[in-house]
Amino acid sequence: MSYSSENILPKETREKDLIDFIKLLDYEYLGSWNGDELGKIKSFHWFNRKDYKSWYGVELSVYEHGGQIRVETRTNISRSYYDLEHQNKTIRLIRKHFKGEFYTDEGKSRYLNVDTPAPEHSQSGCHLAFSAFGSNLIRVAQYIEARNFGTKKQEPTGVHWIDRTNPNLLSNILVLPFIASIAEDYWKSTYIALFKYCENKEAILKSNRISAERLAQISNNELSIEEAFAESISFGRISMVCKHFKAIHKNLDFAGVLMKPYKRRKKTLFDSLEELTEIRNQIIHQASSPIMIDDDYIKESYNILHDSIERCYKFLTDEKGWYFDKTWHTGKMK
Repeated sequence: MSYSSENILPKETREKDLIDFIKLLDYEYLGSWNGDELGKIKSFHWFNRKDYKSWYGVELSVYEHGGQIRVETRTNISRSYYDLEHQNKTIRLIRKHFKGEFYTDEGKSRYLNVDTPAPEHSQSGCHLAFSAFGSNLIRVAQYIEARNFGTKKQEPTGVHWIDRTNPNLLSNILVLPFIASIAEDYWKSTYIALFKYCENKEAILKSNRISAERLAQISNNELSIEEAFAESISFGRISMVCKHFKAIHKNLDFAGVLMKPYKRRKKTLFDSLEELTEIRNQIIHQASSPIMIDDDYIKESYNILHDSIERCYKFLTDEKGWYFDKTWHTGKMK
C-alpha cells in the first residue's frame, strides 16, 4: 500500500526553478532514468534522521507529460507521521509557488490524511530497530531457501574429517554468527533509542568511559554521545544485555520475559540465546577446530531469535503504552 500525489504545473514552469525549489525542501537528487511512456524521469528522496523522524522517507519524481511538468510523491505503508507530514508540505508548497493543480489518493486538491498522532522519539527509534531486525531476518530466510550446492550437497556423516569439508555445514557455520549479530544489532539500536531520551542518562554515563577515539568521532559529528557509549559496552551476551536495559529503567526486565516458559521446552529462550553466543564465539575464536552445525540447529536458532525479539518488543511496547507495530513477516522455519 502506498500514499501518492501528483502536482501538474503550468506550461510556463521552468524545470530548473522547480529542481532548485525541491532541493530547498531537503530532497536529495538520486539520478535520472528513462520510463517507457514518460521519457526522462528525475528521482529525489527525502529522509530525516533527526530524532528518528523518518521511517521510509518521501520519494519524489519529476517528468514531463502532455507538455506540462509533473511532480509525483510517494510514501509507503511503512512511512512515519513525519514522512507523511513532509509529503503534504511538499504538495502544498509546490502548489503555492508554482500554481497548477494537484491530486492525491484522497482526490483532487485534497491533502493526504494524517490520521495518527506524532510518536515519541524513542518509540520511533525502537520501531526502526525492530523493523531492521525483521529485514535482516528475512535476508537469512531468503539465503537459506536459495542456497544450492548442486552435486556437492551431502548429508552429514558423523565423521569429522569428512564433514568439515561439507559445503552445507560450512555454510551453516557462516550463517550462525550472522544470526547472532542480528540480535546484537537489535539490542544495541533499541538501547540507543531508549538511552537517548531516558531521565537518568547522567548516572548511566558515569558508569563507563568513552574512549578517546570515540570522543574524537563525537567531536567530528560522526557519532552521538549515546552511540559512542553504546559502542563501549557489550551486547553480545543476553545476560549483559538485560543488565544494560535494567539500568535505563528497572521495569525493563527482559530477562524475566525471556525466562518464561516457551513451547513446553525445558530450555528457556534466555538460555538458548546464551548458548547461541557461546557457539558464535567458538566459531570465531576456534576456527581451526570448528563445531559442526546442521540445518536443524540453524532453523531452530532462527525461530528462537524471532520469538525472543518479538516477545521482548511486545513487552516493551506494552510497558511504554506504545502501539505494537509489526510491518514485516518471515514465517517460521520447519
